[in-house]
Amino acid sequence: MPDNIELTDNAVKPVIEATIVVTPRERFGVAEESLLSIVGDTEEPYQLIYLDGASPAKTAAKVAAICAERGFRYLRYEDYLTPNQARNIGQRLVETDYVVFVDNDVIVSKGWLAALIACARETDADVVAPLTCQRLPLHSEIHQAGGEFAEDLKAFLKSKPEERRITDVHLRQGEQVRDVALQRGETQCCEFHCALVRKDAFARFGALDENLLATKEHIDFCMTVWTKGGRVMFEPTAVVTYLFPSRARPLTKEDWPYFALRWSPLWQQKSLDHFQRKWALFDDPYFEKRKGMLHFRHSEGIARPVLRRVPLLRSSYTAQKLGVALLTRLIDLWSAWLARRQPNTLPATAERG
Repeated sequence: MPDNIELTDNAVKPVIEATIVVTPRERFGVAEESLLSIVGDTEEPYQLIYLDGASPAKTAAKVAAICAERGFRYLRYEDYLTPNQARNIGQRLVETDYVVFVDNDVIVSKGWLAALIACARETDADVVAPLTCQRLPLHSEIHQAGGEFAEDLKAFLKSKPEERRITDVHLRQGEQVRDVALQRGETQCCEFHCALVRKDAFARFGALDENLLATKEHIDFCMTVWTKGGRVMFEPTAVVTYLFPSRARPLTKEDWPYFALRWSPLWQQKSLDHFQRKWALFDDPYFEKRKGMLHFRHSEGIARPVLRRVPLLRSSYTAQKLGVALLTRLIDLWSAWLARRQPNTLPATAERG
């Protein structure tokens, strides 16, 4: 008899093996579309916990209604949540064998969850990563087919902390899915756009590090898994697409405050400093390079798209460049103000669903 079947007095009842935990990534404008894709393309049975950190009222109402209709657990917070903070809230509530983290801007494909669970069962992996795509059309261009945080994993694990050097490679990024032959196999790391984790892994490896406010939380977690004897697998038959801000799916004005805070140079700097201290990577040049990119998200996500709509700037590269630099600086200052207002403790919550 299959492992996921439970006998009752009157019928054969499938055992619920996985709980999907949906958390905010960087915006809310595609949250309803993302949740509807999970509802439409995920085979039952599964449980779902939705973490809503201060989304706009219209979005919250739509998401809460979907959760109520489907019997999902919906937790509403009136302050923004950091990604790891939201994931920890969710995973502590999970009672199934597997926790499946999904960002609120991800579109899934048919069979994705069953494929992740099958890989976990068959390989005994602690973490399973799907094939994560980017851009439109959906599920066509690769964002990450697994990832690497070290040039040589075995050498990295054997070396002393002061001898280690990290990297951040998204394997096969930019390639078309149709052009590559991908196979299940070990991978060093995966991003949290979507990832399956065994529930008991948190007892062995600890909760996600909430001192990582904005960046590199996926590398930190996967490094922890590998250094403590765990294993990460890549399953290419599970396919999802990350809807990053683009001309096809731009940020809305309602998205700007959370996006500005999420990618604030202050939060990124604190995250990188903590990561570097935690792993004793004091001489690693990776961090200087990353610290030189702290303004990129504000520039590309908000400043440049806004200024593209200003007619006088379209014909002048110099004027556009200066405008982007100035507006990015203003967004940086705004994000620092938002960070100072962010509470240090968990905000109040209301539960529905």
